[in-house]
Amino acid sequence: MTTLKKILLTVGIVIVVMTGLSALALNYESNQYWGAHTDEVDASAFARPQAPLAIMNANVLSADGETFLSDQMVLIENGHITAVAEHIDLPSHIQRIDAEGQFVIPGLTDSHVHLWQSPNDLMLYLANGVTHVKELNGSEEHLQWKADIAGGRPGPDLFVATRRHNSHGVYAGWFHRWTAKMNPVHDVDDIAEHVSSIKAQGFDAIKIYTHLTKPHFEAFDQQARLQQVKLLGHIPSALTLEDVWHSELNELAHIEELVKALDREFGGYTRHNTDEFLAFVARRSDAVAQQLASSQMAVMTTVSLIETFAEQKASVEAALKTVELPYVNPGIAESTFPSIRVMGWLPDVNIYRLPENYPDDKVAGNQRYWQAYATANHILLRAMNTHGVKIMAGTDANVPVMVPGFSMHQELMSLNRAGLTTAQALRSATATPADWMGIKSGRVKPGYQADIVILNANPLDDIRNTGSIASVISNGRYYDRDTLNAMLKAVKEANQHSRTKPIAHLH
Repeated sequence: MTTLKKILLTVGIVIVVMTGLSALALNYESNQYWGAHTDEVDASAFARPQAPLAIMNANVLSADGETFLSDQMVLIENGHITAVAEHIDLPSHIQRIDAEGQFVIPGLTDSHVHLWQSPNDLMLYLANGVTHVKELNGSEEHLQWKADIAGGRPGPDLFVATRRHNSHGVYAGWFHRWTAKMNPVHDVDDIAEHVSSIKAQGFDAIKIYTHLTKPHFEAFDQQARLQQVKLLGHIPSALTLEDVWHSELNELAHIEELVKALDREFGGYTRHNTDEFLAFVARRSDAVAQQLASSQMAVMTTVSLIETFAEQKASVEAALKTVELPYVNPGIAESTFPSIRVMGWLPDVNIYRLPENYPDDKVAGNQRYWQAYATANHILLRAMNTHGVKIMAGTDANVPVMVPGFSMHQELMSLNRAGLTTAQALRSATATPADWMGIKSGRVKPGYQADIVILNANPLDDIRNTGSIASVISNGRYYDRDTLNAMLKAVKEANQHSRTKPIAHLH
């Protein structure tokens, strides 16, 4: 072999090795900022049997969610509620839970979460009374967690939608799937087979995202109808509201999807015409809500998140001090990668922060813009409530500053402040999402799955009382307050052990 050939071979080997090492490094970093390298808590330590239970002397939320029935007993067998009455003849061996002076409600559902690669979050939901979540960027790993939970792993029941679907070229699509957890689509002719594969894998729905082209959306819409798969997510920016009304897109991931669509109709609002935009939204809100209702299209809320945009832009540090930051997976909170915008929470990586060189004289206008954005969401929420739209409380958990589990109570407070009654807010996190998913949960009623939260105070008097959790029953498995506290402590300690950046000054 000539010297030149040896040199070329050596160079080639070096290039291959360096490329491989770079790919491994990128893969490691990608998994890191989605939470994969945080210490995992041994969930089996908190596993509980599905045993017969009787809740005694309780105030039980009525099936319509409007009032509490006093001095009730609730019998639970084989993971289901078998009786609710003032008196039930009980076998002597059954475990009794004295709930005198307490309030029994259905387990809560967060209809918009992102677990990413953070399994410890499953315990955060349970400890906060959230017994069902809808994962809106699902993976094969989440399908496995779903099966594990059905088998007894502590955690909420999972509804798993697919990863986000965007339109991309081949190479860009490959990169985004790898690093940003996207499902890229390229060839329209491949979508029928893709939907078949999704259905075969056991995903509960297909998620549509912002940058899906109209031909790709129409292909998904057709296949969702033909193959009877749920379609949910964003309104692609290439579509108008008229394009959406008669489609199979039967659940919107945010109220803000409607705000964005109305913004496109308006011609684009700025800091200078917020009043005009809000007047436009108010004029269109009833018609939009009526169309949602007639189309049987449900809407997830994420109102609390939207309200924090202005706060995070004003001061990330101040916004972080209002939430339970120690429970956030540190990989997600600290995430940073130079070429990819991900879910960073901390001040130097926060995805909503203003640039360091942002002009001081524009800060007030920026605040006005994002405060108007939140107000537009409130206007649409009230119109939807008036016209009977299916409203489902969702938080976009793990997007800053929505702490998994804790954010559910934050969302219910935001919905109540924005105009929903306490009963309506509670229904948006119980009966409404359960009915939409087609599961017998979301009510304390015979024949329903035993998903229950026992509270120390009445949430119909004050929605903040959903956080006064005494104990949780998930699919007939009883977790007392000591167990829930131990779960929280274990997650907090695992996070602290995995942390590379201090947060003591932020909480």
